[in-house]
Amino acid sequence: MKFSDIDFSAISRMMDNMSDEEKNKLNDMAQNMMNNMKQNEEPEEETDFYEALNINEEDYADFPGSVLDQIEAGSDLEVYYEDVKDVDFSASALFYAKATLNMLRKYIYPVFKNFFDGFNNPSTTTIYSYLYPLMNDDNIHKLFDEAFGTPEGWMELKNALQQIYIILNRAEYDFVSYEDLQLLKDILFNQEILLKIKNL
Repeated sequence: MKFSDIDFSAISRMMDNMSDEEKNKLNDMAQNMMNNMKQNEEPEEETDFYEALNINEEDYADFPGSVLDQIEAGSDLEVYYEDVKDVDFSASALFYAKATLNMLRKYIYPVFKNFFDGFNNPSTTTIYSYLYPLMNDDNIHKLFDEAFGTPEGWMELKNALQQIYIILNRAEYDFVSYEDLQLLKDILFNQEILLKIKNL
């Protein structure tokens, strides 16, 4: 039965012919039905992104709000497709890449602008902007000689950014598989690259 099929005037006439006692019984019956329906509804369990990504909220407490929002968006988009593994996870990957770029702009840009060309404005930098100087071992040694990080730390960042850059290109121009996304999350959260960017 559609809502438009209900004859409200007939219901109104029927209610007018009922005694107060009958009206009260009908109201009680309707209320009981509503209460039973509410009890039978399963409460929706919400998992926050810290739990979904198996990361410690305290470790990320002083991250920029925009970065946390992007991590949450990436996680939410993956959860949206949790029952389907053969879809394109590009949207989720793009948000994780944005979070990475914003971390690089906040924590690595202030160092790189003193050493390398092309670092005139953080908002014009890309992930490749930070990867390119690290492709040259001399630059890694230059950073270390000036007491910025360790060669191992910069090499780890270089390797991570290479993989993130590949997945970002797939997200922009091709298809990001479930496995690609798990690799990206492993780099960012299990290998803790986002935390290491902050502490380099």
